[in-house]
Amino acid sequence: MSQSILEQLNSLIQTNPLEKKVLLTDRFAIGNQWVEQLGRMNQGSVLNLHVQTPQTFILEQSRLTLFEQGLTYTTSEEGFWIIHFLMHELAREEGAYLTASMLSFGIVRCFYTAIGEMRQAGLRADQLEPAESFENKQKGSYVQALLTRYERYLQEHARVDDADLPRYVHPMRLPSMIIIEEQADLTPAQLAALDILTQSKLYFLREKGSPRMSVIGLPTEKASFFHALGPVAEVREMFRRMAEQRVSYDEVEIIASDYRTYAPIIHSFATNASIPCTFSQGLPMIYSRVGRATVLYLDWLESGYPLDPMLRACKQGLISIASKGKDRQSVIRMLECSGIGWGRERYSLLRAQQNQGNDEQENRVREMCFTFFERLFAVLPVDREAWTMQDLVRGWLVFLETVPVRTVHDSQVKQRLKQWEKSLRNVGLPAMKGADVIRFGRAVVEAIVVGTDGTPGAGKLHVSSLQDGGQSGRSYTYLIGMDESSWTGAASQDPVLLDEERVRISSLLRTSEEKATQHLGKRNRRLGMIRGACTYSFSSFRISDNHSCNPAYELLHVFRQSRELPDTTIEELLEQLGRPVGYIQSSNPVVLDEQESWMKRLISHTGQINQGNQQVLAVYGHLANGEKAASARADLLVGEYEGVFSPDGIPDATSVSKLEMYARCPTQFFFHEVLRVRPKEVATFDRTKWLSHTQKGTLLHAIFHRYTAQTQEHGGAHDLVRLEIIMEEELARLRQEVPSPSTPIMQKECDEIRRDVEVFWAGENKRKAVPRYLELAVHQPEEMFQVEMSEEFILPLQAYVDRVDEVEPGKYRIVDYKTGAPRKFKEQEYFSRGTQLQHAIYAIAVEQWLRKTGADPSAEVVESFYYFPTDKGQGQEIARKQNRREETAALVSRLTESIQRGIFPPTQEASICTSCQYEAACGKQAKAMKKKREAAMNQERLSPLLEVEDYA
Repeated sequence: MSQSILEQLNSLIQTNPLEKKVLLTDRFAIGNQWVEQLGRMNQGSVLNLHVQTPQTFILEQSRLTLFEQGLTYTTSEEGFWIIHFLMHELAREEGAYLTASMLSFGIVRCFYTAIGEMRQAGLRADQLEPAESFENKQKGSYVQALLTRYERYLQEHARVDDADLPRYVHPMRLPSMIIIEEQADLTPAQLAALDILTQSKLYFLREKGSPRMSVIGLPTEKASFFHALGPVAEVREMFRRMAEQRVSYDEVEIIASDYRTYAPIIHSFATNASIPCTFSQGLPMIYSRVGRATVLYLDWLESGYPLDPMLRACKQGLISIASKGKDRQSVIRMLECSGIGWGRERYSLLRAQQNQGNDEQENRVREMCFTFFERLFAVLPVDREAWTMQDLVRGWLVFLETVPVRTVHDSQVKQRLKQWEKSLRNVGLPAMKGADVIRFGRAVVEAIVVGTDGTPGAGKLHVSSLQDGGQSGRSYTYLIGMDESSWTGAASQDPVLLDEERVRISSLLRTSEEKATQHLGKRNRRLGMIRGACTYSFSSFRISDNHSCNPAYELLHVFRQSRELPDTTIEELLEQLGRPVGYIQSSNPVVLDEQESWMKRLISHTGQINQGNQQVLAVYGHLANGEKAASARADLLVGEYEGVFSPDGIPDATSVSKLEMYARCPTQFFFHEVLRVRPKEVATFDRTKWLSHTQKGTLLHAIFHRYTAQTQEHGGAHDLVRLEIIMEEELARLRQEVPSPSTPIMQKECDEIRRDVEVFWAGENKRKAVPRYLELAVHQPEEMFQVEMSEEFILPLQAYVDRVDEVEPGKYRIVDYKTGAPRKFKEQEYFSRGTQLQHAIYAIAVEQWLRKTGADPSAEVVESFYYFPTDKGQGQEIARKQNRREETAALVSRLTESIQRGIFPPTQEASICTSCQYEAACGKQAKAMKKKREAAMNQERLSPLLEVEDYA
């Protein structure tokens, strides 16, 4: 097929150089590409030629009349929402043909399209005959009722749409040449409007020849062919050939038969390879940051406002609640620790937690987060049974204020949503269930595409579809995806107006066959404009679905012509093309990326995977170090990979909890105190619980402390009413601060706390000892307390003691509240291998504090006990007589010596690993470590630690 369209257009331009010419094409990008080609043909600019679409041109010519008559033009988007509104009105009527639950995005779109076609064909509602014209009278009556309401809506609101415009155009005052590709491309309404505007003087560019597929004039002189194992392999081979030919990207056009499949694959590869591209049909909006955030917002709404999607968005940089980089990290940490979980009400935790600490930055970040969510919830209705689409979009726009706009595609998505919100403002909207609104909104935004200008860019690869490909005039073309099913396609009837119904209703309503013929003819005309070198390819086998595909007839036809083999069959074609190209299997020597380089090294030509350990380790030093560590750990001798090494700047253990941590697992101590690695604090939310273990423990401690302090003030007199008042006040405070998943769950946990307090009351009511000190700090804020464990050993210490009772003059007992279970505190285990030191060390520290401060120069701490004043603990008291001071000093001395000598092996108790926060970094080594501890070769190295573990 020749370039007769361009030649005709060029002839009109050359013949009428000074006359204004308007070229009407279905897309601006098509017309602009023709103009660019004409410029190259004429070696200069094209004078007095303007590109427009029929729709924009007719609207431009009618705007003045519409303004003078006070009429408002209805955009296609507004028309869709009007139909949406009217269909919901009809759904509320008794015996409705379509109920509200049936009005999905696809259903509304189909009826909107059908109504638009009928109006473009000049049909009015009163001209329809439901019984005679439609297969189903009920459907016909529904279509007629919908069209009637649409006509009435436009009239009552002084609106017009594209079908009305012929009534508001007049012959052009300044005559222009109006040039159009083909008359069949126009709707009846557009043709009528153009006839009025031009006084029936339209210039049509007509292509000679048949629209049949078999006669497309595709280039054969510089044709090459290949087939591949799936679209991904096909795209990669295409880029290999580009690299081998060393062609400039702006000399290449890729035409994809299945654009929706191939465009994302091309985009993914091009992005990774930093190859600039333009896409004629654009890309799904998820290929932009704002697009991904838009979908995330819907996920957040649909799943009941969980915090996790918001956290993921912050970590991925999709949203930025705070403007400064340092604040952004603080936002993530703060939200992780907030305990919100999910549920609209629980976001009030951000306000309840405000100003709890003295960190000014943390308070500022918390205020930012609270303000953001407060603004977001302000536009989202509380009642999820009564939402509108406008509510959804308003929330969207507030949410998207936090999304950084870094690309043109980001701006396009935001602009599209703003246009959507504006359209919704101009149209009445029905209230629906929130779930239905979200589902409808998801379907709408999934249809949004970005980068739809479609014009090839300078220095950029251009990707087009079969419908608009071949117009760029570039020297190299790749026609990919030329398998039979993708290329041919299948014409389908309109689900609202069937072909038989269209014939009966009006001759101006085109049937599916007529549409397909027109579509095919336009496609063939445009593909016939391809020139230069052309590569044809298809996927002969798709590994993903184990499906074989035949090539399209056009590929076989071009192959026959290029090889001068007119009788070649498909089987012979496949045989001549040879082995299909795989992801890395290709005769082309070009290696596209590092991944392919490695795969070619590790996979033999027969497809076998080679052992490539040494090759990988030689390149990746960190993996080599890991391999070295694994080998060392497999050896029986302990060393640096087991946490035994020469010490350098090891810090002192300055609290009992740190000493107990070391005794429990030296490696855990090493991570926490030496490396100062802190596991991320994340507050998990359980829908079956109101309070976390920490919150419940803090609450009980607050109740116990307040009551005991007031008992002191009342001279030791106990009072159950006072305790109950304190308990209810603390519960009321927590109910304000921490929203519950449900009232029954909160009530259940409140009852549990009341039972715990009953256990506490029973123990306190029979206690004879007098509380002397509550939450006693034996150290100064900036100074350690020097505990003299023995004449030779002093332990610097920070210590807070829950309670000190005076059992008799000069005799004291330490009380440590425990809100968990007492099972690990066994009567016969005084030190429990160094993991229970608090009772002994605190006894020495408190005794020395009382003496040194002069509070009681003759004080003696005779007993410590762990007190379990809860329903779970049954008020149990685990007492420890303080009569083993020398053993305590020796044990603590060996502990500190072991730390200073750099002995940090993992624990040998496997149960400890299951609840350790460092398990991911350390791995479960307890079983292997037990053997190493018992090995004779390690006894001297581990001697201080092994001695500690001998203390029961």
